[in-house]
This record gives sequence, structure tokens and C-alpha cells, in this order.
Amino acid sequence: MPWVVVLIDEIDKAEAELPNGLLDALGSRAFVPAGRSDPVQARQWPLVVVTTNEERRLPDAFVRRCVVHMMRIPDNEADFITWMVARGRVHFPQASDAVLTLAAELTYQDRDACRRQRLRPLPGQAEYLDLLRAVAADDGGKERAPEDRLQDIAKFFLRKHPGLR
Repeated sequence: MPWVVVLIDEIDKAEAELPNGLLDALGSRAFVPAGRSDPVQARQWPLVVVTTNEERRLPDAFVRRCVVHMMRIPDNEADFITWMVARGRVHFPQASDAVLTLAAELTYQDRDACRRQRLRPLPGQAEYLDLLRAVAADDGGKERAPEDRLQDIAKFFLRKHPGLR
């Protein structure tokens, strides 16, 4: 039987009672969806992946039942760039090393400027991947080098804080 994976993204943005409700549903391997009177029963245990931005504390009972994996973005510039390029290569295998690296450098520069000015949120992986996605989709600028298009587009994906524009 194939694996079943359930992704619950950014659980900290959901209603406060959701994590404890999940404990009940996952513990019994069943839940009753809205509009139905009969429970839906899982035949096998799913792998449940839960993400959080830690905007709100999750209940201790919920966290105790989780295997926690913290994804920390490196602070050091060289490590940050290497880390981002590795992720960019997975999502955009057709992108050149020059584009992946330049996008990571630009993201780091904005991240560092935000950190120095104590601005939040810090640009990170989401902004980096969005930037690469935009460059890959930019058909209007094929006569220009991707690195040049990247420089033009970056200001719209990074520098979200007025003081950095």
C-alpha cells in the first residue's frame, strides 16, 4: 500500500483549538467531516508533516507527540548562499549556477539589511524561490541575460520594507 502523507502548513495561523483537535483525530485515526454523520476511518497511519512559523505557541500536549525538526537558515553569508543554491537547484534544475548564486546573494543582502535595522520578517527561502520562479517565467526578457533580468526583478521580491527601497 502506498504511503499517505498529510501536510498541515503553518498550523500556528489556524484556530487555537486545531492542534488539540488533530490529536483526537490522529489518535483515533478517524474524523467526522462537516456535512457527514459517519466518520472517515484511516486504513493506515499517515505521515503527518506540520509546519509552523512559531508566530504562536503550540499546546505542549501537541508538541510532545511531534518529532521536531528545526530548519535554521545559516547566518554566515557563504553558508547561506550555499544552502540557498542547493535548494534552488532542486526546484529549478535548469537554472544556471550564476543565476542561483546571484539570487542567493541578493536575498542575503536584503536579509542582512533587515537584520541590521531590526526589520521583520527577514527575507528567506520563500523570497529566494519566488525570485527564481519569476526569472524562469520572464519570457519577455529572453534577449537579456538571466542575471540582468534577475537584478531588475529582485527589487519587487526583496526589499519589502519601505526603508530599504
